[in-house]
Amino acid sequence: MRRVTDRETGDGTRDTWFTRAARVTRRIVGAPDYQAYVEHCRAAGHVPPLGEREYVAQFFEAKGRGVRCC
Repeated sequence: MRRVTDRETGDGTRDTWFTRAARVTRRIVGAPDYQAYVEHCRAAGHVPPLGEREYVAQFFEAKGRGVRCC
């Protein structure tokens, strides 16, 4: 029996194992994930207020402000 490795996204397209692996890698290294932001906004029922460039700029600006343990 073949295991399904794709999953459907909110916009009707399908994520491949490669896109999911890239998303996990971005989360591990702390890189911004604009697609996850857009999916979150759609699930919350509003239009994303930031474009990709603005999102990335805001992400890195806010990244240095938090309290870190190491």
